[in-house]
Amino acid sequence: MNLPANTVRVGDIDIEYQWSDYTDPWRSDEAETIIFHHGYCRNLDFWSGWVPGLARDYRVLRFNSRGCGKTTAPPEGTPYHAEQLVGDALGLMDKLGIKKAHWIGESSGGILGIVTALGHADRLHSLILVNTPFKLPGAIVETYNLGEPDHATAINKHGVGGWCRETLGYRLDLKKSSKEMQEWVIREMDKVPKHVAIAHHLMAAGGDMIPRLTEIKMPMLIMFGENSPLAKREQMEAMKARLPNAELVMFDGYGHGINVLIPDLCVAAVRKFLGKPV
Repeated sequence: MNLPANTVRVGDIDIEYQWSDYTDPWRSDEAETIIFHHGYCRNLDFWSGWVPGLARDYRVLRFNSRGCGKTTAPPEGTPYHAEQLVGDALGLMDKLGIKKAHWIGESSGGILGIVTALGHADRLHSLILVNTPFKLPGAIVETYNLGEPDHATAINKHGVGGWCRETLGYRLDLKKSSKEMQEWVIREMDKVPKHVAIAHHLMAAGGDMIPRLTEIKMPMLIMFGENSPLAKREQMEAMKARLPNAELVMFDGYGHGINVLIPDLCVAAVRKFLGKPV
């Protein structure tokens, strides 16, 4: 059943999470768990459209990473480290008694999934990446500065919501999304404290996961929009060449943000990948 959001203490923070489980109560085996990790300055509601199509066969766990939603925000000036955020997710799994899960990560949540697959392969059945840039293009990093010396100055000047509004086309296909959806994304991202947005960006922008991709042996599904300015088609296809056992799904005519634009199509691809097609 879809339980209200709850919190649990994991290490030094309280993590907000939500279970959705509509599997048959009489089934003799325990349903596998899918854990969702949202992207940069998002929250668990960005996955809402995925839940109906998955919770009938899987236990679905969504949560808010540190500083997002009602999950504890670190003190100002605290740097973000990928290993720490992975530790938060695995700590949550431990607290909820989950030994192993399918990881679905969007954007930077996908990057954290890669880090998990590299360092804790025994905790994942599979890795599913959505809108995930394996390395941010240099031109995009510069664009995010909005003419300021750096990203931090831009966010401090405009606020997270104002900065998001100016750069929205890089995380959401403006031609495919309604005005209501666009304003919702801006409002949700504006809930994140400025210092969290700055620290998270510094972590995500500084990574390059491409050199270690061949170390990942578990099943992988990579999904992206054909016209995404972040998860570029050329990069996705280059990664697929390094990962012969990975599956690549491109959605024609879409840019970034397929997780909120076409959740039903994404879920259909996931179910096929996991062996439970609709």
